[in-house]
Amino acid sequence: MSGEGSLRERVFAESPGLAALESLFEALDDVVFCVKNHQRRYVSVNRAFARRVGRNSARALIGRTARELFPPLLAAGYEQQDDQVFTTGQEIRDRLEMVTNPDGTTGWYLAQKVPVRNGAGDIVALAGISRDLRSPLGSDPKLAPIASVIERIRRDFAEPIRIRDLAAEAGLSMDSLERGTRVILGISPRQFLTKTRVENAARTLRAGKIPIGQIASECGFYDQAMFSRQFSATTGLTPRQYREAALK
Repeated sequence: MSGEGSLRERVFAESPGLAALESLFEALDDVVFCVKNHQRRYVSVNRAFARRVGRNSARALIGRTARELFPPLLAAGYEQQDDQVFTTGQEIRDRLEMVTNPDGTTGWYLAQKVPVRNGAGDIVALAGISRDLRSPLGSDPKLAPIASVIERIRRDFAEPIRIRDLAAEAGLSMDSLERGTRVILGISPRQFLTKTRVENAARTLRAGKIPIGQIASECGFYDQAMFSRQFSATTGLTPRQYREAALK
């Protein structure tokens, strides 16, 4: 048995249900799927995962780590999440992740990670999926009020926006705005506001030496502490760590 095969087989032997998940996610083109062992090594990935990292073969990625496949900024955030799952056993649900590409552009994914347990209840691995949020605004007239809210957030993210006020201005209930935003973007209005603010803050952090407190204010965060908390939750790094890694 090859080294790559043995890595997979050891984990799958302890949790046989993983084989069914692997088969299901192999058929999906828009969802990235992976399983990692305690050493943070990939023991299973689907073809969508391989394409995301620019590889033709999913099999060739078995035994690799995030640091070998992703930019340092992204890998650091993944490792922090992995440690949380392995250490606490807690699931990560609907985690909005910002991906910084080599050319400086950003992509966004909605990620889920869960511990994988054996028959005795011990955590033997983690399984994760993430979905690309690149979704165009629909042309359906019924979605026009939703689109207006989305555009307002994109334009005025630095202002002290309240989602409830945006819904009222668009003539929508909060439930309608929530459902419509998820149809168009795949995330909630609040998540989209956070995404927009963090994305702009990250761009400014990569650009130069503007004080972090000033960036927080200019990107719509109540104060620097709130900025640091939300930025860290989204990227896995503090604003200072992100800047230092980006400017190396």
